[in-house]
Amino acid sequence: MTRIFVLSFLILFSNALQAQTSLQKVFGQKMDLPENRDIGTQVLRMGESFMGTPYVAGTLEGNPTERLVCKFDGLDCTTLVESAIALAVAKAENPTYEGFKNELTKLRYREGEIDGYPSRLHYILDWMYENEKRGRLEDITAKVGGVPFKKEINFMTNHANLYAPLAESEVWEKVKEQENQINSREHSYIPKAGIQKAEPMLHDGDIVAFTSSVEGLDVNHMGIISKVGSRAYLIHASLSGKKVIMTNVPLAEYVASVPKHTGMIVARLNDI
Repeated sequence: MTRIFVLSFLILFSNALQAQTSLQKVFGQKMDLPENRDIGTQVLRMGESFMGTPYVAGTLEGNPTERLVCKFDGLDCTTLVESAIALAVAKAENPTYEGFKNELTKLRYREGEIDGYPSRLHYILDWMYENEKRGRLEDITAKVGGVPFKKEINFMTNHANLYAPLAESEVWEKVKEQENQINSREHSYIPKAGIQKAEPMLHDGDIVAFTSSVEGLDVNHMGIISKVGSRAYLIHASLSGKKVIMTNVPLAEYVASVPKHTGMIVARLNDI
């Protein structure tokens, strides 16, 4: 019995080591991409490098304890954006795998510290707020045609059955407190009807997230802007496309085609 246990452990350890080695190899390939001093363009190039990567829902979920998840072989919309930004920042500031993981942690977790499930920035409104506070990006929604976005954000605590960690009352209370903080801030969004007018003001590598018609939810989806002339297109991990793709229609037309998208918010990376 002991021999079987040891053998199983060695197989699991070997598989984990191979996965880590493969991850670092892909990271090295990303660092070999041409350098661009404009951080937005660099984010776009990193996003483009994932084109065709399979869509995997809930990339960060299912771990018994909260830990940093790094994946290049399967992405959802949020992990695509975070990976592209962290890779671009690492290339500019510290082109090592540790540099990448450090930036990914700062992007994903409150104050850059992993301290259980509530430390992850689950809501994109909160994600933008915290990353703007540390100087990584600017919420430019109001500057490109945004109007006040007034909505009570409470989807997670009102649907705790969808999130296993919220079964613990202490975790639920912390997330509820975070929702209250989000609701105490002022937010802007660009309604569907105003997106085409905003497109010429968008830049390569801007981060856009689409506000939701779902009660209590801030956004449904997010991605990276790629400009073609004055029009903007979206690079995103697509559920319907089952992989990372660029939309075949401009941004305004894409948003108009998704009933649950009510508009968008926009963030721009700050120069490094």
